[in-house]
Amino acid sequence: MSSRAAVARLGTGARSTVLRLVRLTGAVNIALMAGSGAVAALALPPLGIVPALFAFSLLMLSLEHRRSAAGAFAGGWAFAFGHHVAGLYWISNALLVDGERFAWAVPFAAVGLPAVLALYGGLAALLYHRLRPRGWLRAPVLAGAWTLAEMLRGTIATGFPWNLPASAWSFSDALMQPLALFGAYGYGFFVLLFALSPLLLLRSGAGRLERGIGICSLLLPLLFLVFGQFRLDAAMPLDPAAPTVRVVQGNIPQRDKWNPELIRGHVAKYAMLTRLREADAVPAGFGALPPARLVVWPETAIPYALNREPQFAAYLGSLLPPGDAVLMTGAPLREAIPGYPEATRNYNAVVALDRTGRIIARHDKFHLVPFGEYVPFSEWLPLGPVVKTGQGFTPGPGPGSFEAPGLPPIGSLICYEVIFPGAVTAPAGPRPGLLVNVTNDAWFGFSSGPYQHLAAARMRAVEEGIPIIRAANTGISAIIDAYGRVLASLPLERTGAIDSPLPPALPSKTLYARVGDSLAIVLALLPLLAAFLRRAS
Repeated sequence: MSSRAAVARLGTGARSTVLRLVRLTGAVNIALMAGSGAVAALALPPLGIVPALFAFSLLMLSLEHRRSAAGAFAGGWAFAFGHHVAGLYWISNALLVDGERFAWAVPFAAVGLPAVLALYGGLAALLYHRLRPRGWLRAPVLAGAWTLAEMLRGTIATGFPWNLPASAWSFSDALMQPLALFGAYGYGFFVLLFALSPLLLLRSGAGRLERGIGICSLLLPLLFLVFGQFRLDAAMPLDPAAPTVRVVQGNIPQRDKWNPELIRGHVAKYAMLTRLREADAVPAGFGALPPARLVVWPETAIPYALNREPQFAAYLGSLLPPGDAVLMTGAPLREAIPGYPEATRNYNAVVALDRTGRIIARHDKFHLVPFGEYVPFSEWLPLGPVVKTGQGFTPGPGPGSFEAPGLPPIGSLICYEVIFPGAVTAPAGPRPGLLVNVTNDAWFGFSSGPYQHLAAARMRAVEEGIPIIRAANTGISAIIDAYGRVLASLPLERTGAIDSPLPPALPSKTLYARVGDSLAIVLALLPLLAAFLRRAS
């Protein structure tokens, strides 16, 4: 037997085996789809195993052998369930910080949350089943249906757009650049086309048009890589004369963070890092920089309500170098509720202090974590007029910006507010020239979570054309330019500070910043409309 014949026979045997597997029904199919979804999650940060995306082809192949709508929904749900279990396993770490009290909830986080999020995958599969596309439309229809489902996942019930398909290409600075055109949802449509390309190429009986689309889809990364490199070659360099920003990473373990006996030591640690002469990390090609004009501490770096502690706020201001320097730090804030003398509204906030300790700006977190930072529907539950600290926070009004002498307009984002495409700047008002993201990823330990969080921040920088300064308690803190490139960073569980000249924002809005998710909606709906018209004719 010739080598060519042997390869052909091997390929035929492998194809037959795959077909037998995807034609199975019931629990076996559910397990196969869940495993395939988990494999696809290997493409997410920090692993970035791009071929793992081809597991989406197994989903499409399975859907083509589902006769009932219930079977299609179950297959799509199982695939998404496996994907989220593998991609969000790290959330359970937060419940083990105080394991004696909350370990019982680990199954709900590890399995319950993925089960709920997977409903969107089931809806995408159901829509694909209803349209029953044929030929070259199959991959675009599934990519469009999945994209619409991801947009719903990022919106309904406050949304949770974590680990969008586009994040699988965040390992490359150049591959990230099309985000400036399409945003994460629109770019994810192309990532899914790439993921489904093997099925278009290898399907027995595929026509010329279908194979052509498969080849084009398989080559999409190369096309986007060329575009991205061209864009990066024209990128604006750092200006050594720009104001210096310092990011402080205190590396306080979550178990110790709120210990009353250790809090003074935590503050002293941040003070020491703020006054360091030279930082532990600077962008390549830079040595010691002038004193910082902007100093950034992480989320809840200060455990005191600074709006009620003016003397302590004055001490923090005194840590700043002479001039018009500003300190931005996360801190819980409390405000009295008129008519309820002993009740307060509580905010997870980031405040900006000048050298006198005066609060010149504040941002209250508006995307609160359900059950972690607020109780959903608490206004209709018998919980009294307010949910106090330890039970919940009050949401802020939304993104905004403030101005300080010698600095561009600064927008603030707390923790996972940075994962929401198109929602990191105010729709009206001045465009920020800088975004500051403060977070505390210490809850999640040494896991995939902080890497995924960093990738989301980089994606928002590219989408908006605005640099992001990221201060994380235990890492990963980073200086991110307007092209999503990490100019300097501190790794997980490292104590230190970063100095950098302030990266410039792009001189004008990106296409995505102008039109938002309009292109994503068009990309998703066009193949669905084409399939509907073909079926109706």
